Amino acid sequence: MKFKRIIAAIIASAAIVGTSALTSFAAEDGEASYCFDTPDKMSDWLTSGSSVETGLTMTHTTLRSKNGDGSIIVSENSSEAIQNGTGGAYINAETVGLENFAGCTVTMSVMLCDGAEGFYDNLAIYSDGMIMLRTAVPTLSTKEWTDVSLTLPENASNSMVGFTIPTFSAYSGDIVYIDDFTITRPDGTTVANLGDYKQKTILSENTVSKGKNIALTIVLVVLILAIVGGIGLIISAIMKKFA
Repeated sequence: MKFKRIIAAIIASAAIVGTSALTSFAAEDGEASYCFDTPDKMSDWLTSGSSVETGLTMTHTTLRSKNGDGSIIVSENSSEAIQNGTGGAYINAETVGLENFAGCTVTMSVMLCDGAEGFYDNLAIYSDGMIMLRTAVPTLSTKEWTDVSLTLPENASNSMVGFTIPTFSAYSGDIVYIDDFTITRPDGTTVANLGDYKQKTILSENTVSKGKNIALTIVLVVLILAIVGGIGLIISAIMKKFA
């Protein structure tokens, strides 16, 4: 037991660099292991700890997305503060085709929901198994996405990665959007999307119809002709004046 504690301490020390800062591992459109553009892979995610007590839920949405057509909303429904709470949502290494997450870098993009300021004090990206590792999220915005990363030491053969329950305070409602959960192997290659990527849908009401485009073009042509004609009349009048 003492030997195991020593090993764990060594691993924790080695992990400090990997868990202390944001990195540039953010995925481009369609590159994330979990894009959350559809609900097809939501069943891969498991919950643990105080998830039931806090009413933790993960819901697919198309209201917000960093890339692609959607993301997930993390919500809670708790009428009182939870003491000594733990847990969150996670995936297992075998689910993504890995033996473990040793040496991997895990990244997710986060945006705060309106009205949830001050209720994500416990939110972190984390890994568990041989040793518990986590990177807390920085100050979040309701307007911009924030990327958070955790790099595991190569000798930390953890079997779980995910994110923690955002808060253990009494709270009912949506807290954060999460998008593009990406797993990068030690060799720099990314675990390819597992089947939930979808290109962003452009709603018809957000586009200008063909008829409107034609009408706008005609109006623009008429305006140009009127301007050119007006300039011509001015020049003609000036020339007559000095003739």
